[in-house]
Amino acid sequence: MDSLQMISDELRGKIIGIHREHKLPHTGSDLSCLDIMVALYFKVMKDDDYFILSKGHAAHAFYAVMHRKGLIRDDVYSDAFKDGSLLAEHVTYPKNYVKTGSLGHGLPIGFGIALAKKLDNEGGNVYVLLSDGEVGEGSTMEAMMQAQRFGLGNLIAIVDYNGWQAYDRTLVSIKDLHEISKSMNWDVGYIKEGNNPDAVAEALESAGRNGGSKPIMLLSETILGKGLPNEGTLETHYDPPK
Repeated sequence: MDSLQMISDELRGKIIGIHREHKLPHTGSDLSCLDIMVALYFKVMKDDDYFILSKGHAAHAFYAVMHRKGLIRDDVYSDAFKDGSLLAEHVTYPKNYVKTGSLGHGLPIGFGIALAKKLDNEGGNVYVLLSDGEVGEGSTMEAMMQAQRFGLGNLIAIVDYNGWQAYDRTLVSIKDLHEISKSMNWDVGYIKEGNNPDAVAEALESAGRNGGSKPIMLLSETILGKGLPNEGTLETHYDPPK
């Protein structure tokens, strides 16, 4: 069986190649959160778990992981980002999946799914992958307040903290996010090596076994455009790889 790092390296190369070929943006976002999704799909998640990619502009990382997992057919993935393709630059596939791209939607939807699971006595966790910028959305903050009110220990949010939002540095620091989450009665964890899929998997598995009544917020420190020669720069988000 391939290691998590081998899978991440393989998919990172594939994403960079396709973005260069089709001159696609958002490479930086794809590469900063890729390792988190690799950890989730190849180590952590069980059949009764649910995943939402709230930062929908990182759709290609999601498609690449789903294809590697056998959940997207070869012919569908090979047509990605072409005219008429099922796979667009924001999450559009599969049909029954949460469509994201406009930020601030993922955590409210995840809250609803987690609450439904609790009310129906269903097992499994709901994992929501957020960007650091969208944490400032009012809808995200409202969902955070409601989640602790209903004691949703089955809701696990992961923030891909790469330090960039839109055209500037992220306004809210990791320390701020930690304090805000704590003030809303969430359990908070920190992943120092957010681009190390093994470290991410360890943190996620520990969180998934928590068994408490508090929702969980994992703050994962990542690098925008991880693996590119100009990693860590804003250009990796908007400019296709050369």
